[in-house]
Order: sequence, then C-alpha cells, then structure tokens
Amino acid sequence: MPDLLSHPLFAAWLGIGAIALSLVLILLLAYLRYTLRRRTQAERSFLAVWRPLLLSSLQSSVATVLPMVARHERVYFLKLWNQLMRSASSNEAAENLIAIAYSVGADRYSRRFLTRGKRVECLLATLTLGHLRDHASWDALVLQTMAADNATAIHAFQALVQIDAAAAAQQLTPLMLARNDWAITHIAGILQPAHAAFMLPLLEAAEEIRAAHLVRALRLIEALQLPLSHTAILKLLDQDNDTDIIIAALRIASDASLLPHIRPHLQHPDWRVRGQAAKVIGRIGEHPDVNRLIPLLADAEWWVRYRAAQSLVGIPFLSMTEIELLRNNLSDRFARDMLSQAIAERQTL
Repeated sequence: MPDLLSHPLFAAWLGIGAIALSLVLILLLAYLRYTLRRRTQAERSFLAVWRPLLLSSLQSSVATVLPMVARHERVYFLKLWNQLMRSASSNEAAENLIAIAYSVGADRYSRRFLTRGKRVECLLATLTLGHLRDHASWDALVLQTMAADNATAIHAFQALVQIDAAAAAQQLTPLMLARNDWAITHIAGILQPAHAAFMLPLLEAAEEIRAAHLVRALRLIEALQLPLSHTAILKLLDQDNDTDIIIAALRIASDASLLPHIRPHLQHPDWRVRGQAAKVIGRIGEHPDVNRLIPLLADAEWWVRYRAAQSLVGIPFLSMTEIELLRNNLSDRFARDMLSQAIAERQTL
C-alpha cells in the first residue's frame, strides 16, 4: 500500500480526480445560481403583471378578463394573493380577491398542493384554502392538524377555524388542548375572531377538575377573557389541587368575592403560587390586604418579594406618600430595597 501511494501514476490520477471534482462543484454552483436567477426573473415578470391587477381589485371590481396562471406561476400567485388577503381592509376587497382566486383555479391546485405538494406549497395551500372557506378540503386539513410538523399542523387548524369555527370547535378542541407544541398565544390569536364558537367547549373543559389538559384550557380562557363561573374558580382554587391548576385559576380570578379563597395562597409552600396570589391581591385587594402583602417583601424568593412590592405600589387606594412612609418603616433591608425598586419603576412609567 505505501508503494502504491508513492507511485507517480497514482499521484497523477489523484490530482486529476481532485480537479474533476472541483470542476463538478463549480458547474453545480453555476447551475444553481443560474436556476435561482431564472426563478427570480420569472417571479418578477409574474409580479409585474399580477401585483397591479390584484392591488386594483382591492379598490374596485374584478377585471372581467384575467391572465392565465401558468403551472410554474402557481406558487407565485399564492404567495402574492395571501399577502394581499392579510392586508385587505374591507369585506369587499377580500371578496374581490376570493373571486379572482376562484377564477384562476387556485382552489383546485391548492387542494393538490395540500396533499401532494412540497412543504412550502402545502403551507401556501393551507393558508389559501382557509381564506377561501373551502369546505371541500376539510378532511385533508384535519389530517394535517395531526402532522408532527408544528407549522403544518397549526396552520391547518387555523384554516379549519376560518372555514367553519363551530365545527372546528366541536371536532378539534381536544386536539388543540392536547398539542403542547402549539403556543397558547398563537392559538389565542387564531381563536380571537371565533372565540364565541370555542367558549362552551373551553368552559366545559375547565369545569372538569381532573381533565388531562385543564391548565391549557384555563390559559386559553384567560387569553380570550372568557367568563368562567364563580363556582368553577372556587373549585380550582382549592389548596389540594396541583400547583399549576391553582396558578392558572389565580391568573383568571378577578372578583373581590374570591379574596377569602385567594388570601391563604399567600402562604402556599410553592413560591410561584405565593407570587401569583400577591399579584392578584394587587388587582382586587382591599385595605386589610396591605398588611398581608408586607411580610412577602421579606420572602426568601426574589420573585415573591418583587410581586408583593409591585402590588403594594399598584394598589389604587394607597397614595405614593403612604407607600414611601411604609417603605421607610420597614426594618428588613431587602424589603426596603425591593419596595424602592417598585416605586422607581412606577415613577418612570
């Protein structure tokens, strides 16, 4: 083997192979750049024709004669069309865009993209079918909500809510609560225009104290500001419940009549519960609660001290003079420092 490596002919062939490989890589790179340039030019040519046409449809009626969308232009059309649908400022503008999409067959090839397209094509098709309220794609979109890919699944869920919010609430609420990879803020944004359809399923989920996904249901109820019953909140605030359930219940507590059930949580063993209880007291507390918050300024956990200080500074019936007097009378240095920080933060607002 050493003799072969040192042979001049072997070295020559090795050099030729390296040069050939370099040439192949150079040609491949040149081809990729050429392809990208052609696609960019093709998209620019498409936009030069279609952007003015679609923009004009936002202000006036749809043109009677529309250019044909070639097969290679379908993705360009869906990208542009969905951008404009998101910016449509009136129902008339949206209806004009929808009429154009149907005229060029966007509903038909979007259904094909949904089941047989690449990932980008599938996502664009999902957005399109949702805007079109396309009931024919319902079953295919339901399958997409079960996809492992988070973006694919949540966009399909959004499309289904757009198509038929009531049916989506009935069929997909368990899935929505089970998918922990769907961010609560994202789901709440999707549900906001259709929150009435999801109100009953979410409130029913919150009534079952042993529900597997109770905390997520409560977080959505909070985000959508749905009216959970007083009786249900009392059950959720029970000290025997899991910590996460109590915290979620405290986050939605807004009635002063709940204070007798909230105050005991100021001494809860878990600092997260103590901090959340202090925050709630700052919103709905009464004069006697000031003396309940003061000891928390010396809590072992920084966040509890911070929440207690914020609540004391934010309580509407305490003047700044009273708060400063309270701070000056504190014997604990850490408590004084935390209340001073909260005072400074309020003064900068």
